[in-house]
Amino acid sequence: MGRDGKSYDLGYKSHVAVDTDSDNPVAVVSASANENEKRHAEGLLGEASLVVEGFKSVVADSQYSSVRVRSCIVGHGALPVVPYMSNQRCGGEGLRVDRFFRVSGPAVERRVIGLGRASVDRVNSRLELVGLGGLKLRGLRSVMVHVVFCIVAMLLVAVAALRLGRPWKAGSVLSFWW
Repeated sequence: MGRDGKSYDLGYKSHVAVDTDSDNPVAVVSASANENEKRHAEGLLGEASLVVEGFKSVVADSQYSSVRVRSCIVGHGALPVVPYMSNQRCGGEGLRVDRFFRVSGPAVERRVIGLGRASVDRVNSRLELVGLGGLKLRGLRSVMVHVVFCIVAMLLVAVAALRLGRPWKAGSVLSFWW
């Protein structure tokens, strides 16, 4: 149940871990929309660490900004690139994003967050193309199955492109639209 304009609506959120080198999802957790994102960060990082060994940095939205999430990221041996929220103190020069999406903070973290956000946006747009945009299901289990099917469809496009000898088409869902 979540706010949708002036009314309330049922909703779900899918938290997706993305490999920025390949622009492919590596882990996913679905939850009700009214649950806080921080509750699912540790599980998502655990699932992602099973697929990708030794990731260097973790880029996340400011909704994941907490001491617990940052320490979990550091525990995986990665640099946490999570902007501090406007009501949080960062103890020095920390990464911040204002309401116009302007990023301020250390140059290395600004570069990494730019690349990470762009990669996640590309994955989200491809997931909408393969059917995640028009979700009409109820029940968390049904939603999770649908999300996994969408991710599998996206990964099958990448496999088909590689097997056809056209690796530049691995991220192009529309090139395999029949």
